[in-house]
Amino acid sequence: MLKVHIVTVLMLAIVISTGAQTPTSVQPQPLDDPEAYKVYAALLAEEWTIRSAHAKTVVFQAETVTNPTCMPSGKPLETDWLPVLTDFRSANATPKALRGDFDLGVPYVVAPAADIRLTFQSSTSRMGGWDGFYQKYPDSGGYMLVSAVGFDATKQRAMVYMAHSCGMLCGGGTHHLLEKVGGAWREARLAGISNCMWAS
Repeated sequence: MLKVHIVTVLMLAIVISTGAQTPTSVQPQPLDDPEAYKVYAALLAEEWTIRSAHAKTVVFQAETVTNPTCMPSGKPLETDWLPVLTDFRSANATPKALRGDFDLGVPYVVAPAADIRLTFQSSTSRMGGWDGFYQKYPDSGGYMLVSAVGFDATKQRAMVYMAHSCGMLCGGGTHHLLEKVGGAWREARLAGISNCMWAS
C-alpha cells in the first residue's frame, strides 16, 4: 500500500524554497524529450492548478526543479524501479529548460524564474507580491514547477516531481511514479512505496 506523508508549510518563503532547488546562473540545456512532455500532460488534469483553480493558461517555471528532501522510498525503488530512480537523479543533476511548443492538452507558457521573481518585485501591496504575478498572468492559478523525468530503459516507467505555488499560503508538491499502459501514462499503484508531499 502507498504511504503518504503530508508536510504542512506555513510561510511563503518556505513554500517556495521547499518546492524547488534554486536555479543556477548557468544557462540550462533545453529539455527536448517528447516523452517527458507526455508524462507532464498525463498528470496536469489532476494538478490543483487545473482541477481546482481552473487555470486557462498554465504558467511553468522554465527551469526544472526537484525536491530531494521529500523523495519516495521503498522496496520497488530498490529493485524493479531502481533504473527509474537512477535515471531521475541523473536527469536532475542540473536544471533543464522547458520548451513551450509541446502539446500538453492545455494552453501553457514557460517563464524563467528570474521573470517570475520580477513580477513579485513590481508589487507594492501586502500580498507578498502575488498581485504583481497575477496582473501579468491572470487566470493562471499561480505557477507550476516540474522536474526532468526519469525513465527506465524502455520508457515504460517514469518518475517526475510536480509542484505549484499560488499564494502566500497556497502551494504543494510531490513526486509521481507512472507506468505506460496501453500507450498512455498513468499513476503507478505500487505496494511498499512511501511518498511524501508538501502543502500549505
